[in-house]
Amino acid sequence: MIEILGLVNRFVSTKVLVLGDTILDIYTYGTAIGLSAETPTIVARRKDVQYSLGGAALVCRNLLELGAEVQFLTLVGSDEEAAIVNGFSAPRLKLLAVTDPTRPTTVKHRFWVDGYKLFQLDQRDDRPITEDVGKLVIEKAKAALEETDVVVFSDYRHGLLSPQVLAVLLPRLHAAGKVVYVDSQVSQNASNHKLYGGGCVICLNLREARCIDPEFVPERDASAFSVLNRELNTDRIVVKLGEEGAILQNGQRITQAPANKVIVTDTTGAGDAFLSAFCLCGFDNPEGALRLANTWAGLSVGIHGTAPPKKVDLLQAVKEL
Repeated sequence: MIEILGLVNRFVSTKVLVLGDTILDIYTYGTAIGLSAETPTIVARRKDVQYSLGGAALVCRNLLELGAEVQFLTLVGSDEEAAIVNGFSAPRLKLLAVTDPTRPTTVKHRFWVDGYKLFQLDQRDDRPITEDVGKLVIEKAKAALEETDVVVFSDYRHGLLSPQVLAVLLPRLHAAGKVVYVDSQVSQNASNHKLYGGGCVICLNLREARCIDPEFVPERDASAFSVLNRELNTDRIVVKLGEEGAILQNGQRITQAPANKVIVTDTTGAGDAFLSAFCLCGFDNPEGALRLANTWAGLSVGIHGTAPPKKVDLLQAVKEL
């Protein structure tokens, strides 16, 4: 427990550069009052509307809550929703938003009626960013490196982290000696993790791991990771196993830690929470890093919607480990 608290105490001195897609999450809540006369559609009375910054912005919010200093490089359109993203501020946050007037700000609008998710309406353009916008992203990322200890790519596959941007940035980051963490979503059952090959710390869930190696079984033997190592060109891989915890490969060393027993309210954002805590821990205490990341993710699933847990709750939970 004392060693894990030591990891938490180091968070405040860590400077993180996060690159990724922001998702503006809108939650409209209502209560049913009947059926439409025209179609068999539920009619509801609106009770509340809430806005929350998700996607890579949720990673930033987790990092800030944990105490890190964050630079956040993301993408917005030139629309009303962009103003909400551009208003993202915190004492230890530097927002580096790039505007692309040809695309909308990514929005996911969820409609909840009497506790049931009735409908979701997305506003998004998942095409890779143009070469000109990519140059702006690369320039901002390079300028941020001097004030960066750790780099995190939170790739929600909404266009910012194009193959062209990654081909330029990743060699630069590795040459600068930065530890690079990657969490990329599987889109339409297709993985893009090979774009990040070459020395990154790759974070996967079990489904993502099996998109790369269909035969992958999380065992405490480095040979179990051989296909992932070859395909991703890295020997630093963490696989999140949900209720079974997480397993980490660091070269020939395999570390596994169980998940905390929690009451699950909403699993949205659990992966972002895990990534945020894990990237701040380093590799000196791998078991402590996994246990701490599992604990933070466990706290996140007790929250409805995209919001980070509270650090004070983490400190209390760590004392009980």
